[in-house]
Amino acid sequence: LGNDFERATPRMLQYLFNVQRELGRNAALEIGYLGSRSTDLERMFDRNEVIPGPGSTQTRRPYPEFTRLQTIGNVAEAKYNSLTAKLTRRLDNGFSALIGYTLSKSRDNGSGIRTLNGDALFPQNSNCFECELGLSIFDVRHRVVSSILYELPFGDGKPFLQSGVGAAILGGWQVTNIMSLSSGFPRDPATGNDRANTGSTNRPDAVSGQDPDSGPKTIDQWFNTAAFVVQPQFAHGNAVRNSIIGPGIFNFDMSILRNFQLPRNT
Repeated sequence: LGNDFERATPRMLQYLFNVQRELGRNAALEIGYLGSRSTDLERMFDRNEVIPGPGSTQTRRPYPEFTRLQTIGNVAEAKYNSLTAKLTRRLDNGFSALIGYTLSKSRDNGSGIRTLNGDALFPQNSNCFECELGLSIFDVRHRVVSSILYELPFGDGKPFLQSGVGAAILGGWQVTNIMSLSSGFPRDPATGNDRANTGSTNRPDAVSGQDPDSGPKTIDQWFNTAAFVVQPQFAHGNAVRNSIIGPGIFNFDMSILRNFQLPRNT
């Protein structure tokens, strides 16, 4: 285990621009752009990377007297761009809402020092960090979130059943819901074999003109398998890192509650 003795502090330049517009007396629309550029990011790599080829892996290391030199260094960079829209409605006539949408893209050549949600711990080739440039493991292209509250229109001060048994039973009820819907996270097209004979699994070769994300998206086959072929023996694959997009994610939470007023002594 080693650390570069000239490790620098990671740097990020972030920029934000928002425009807001009032809609009537109780709502507002906000549209914005958020972007960032990050350099000198830290990630783990092998300073003693095995060169692909036949025979013993140890003899093909630059320093064969050592095994893997697990190193942390400022070798990664990242770019992020996003467009956001948010609609806010204050509570009025028993209804309030907050709805947001984000269109974003994040690219890097290392999403963290340690593995994150399936990302590879080491580069396929620690001598080529440019070859690792692809979607961040946490990249989400589309995301919609909403938070809604609705008061049933019954009971004191409401349009219907303002008094009587109906008001006592139906009055004071609220329905709330929180929902999020997002596209899937990227996945690395690792083959599970070691064609390069470097002691770790490799990515395959990409097929020109084939989109990995154009598959049937079924349980039996999600991505386009024709987009990849096994690379030649004793060679690294050229498929782009994290080029397979997984299934989308949907979360929904709903609750019903009622306000009770306790009697007060006068």
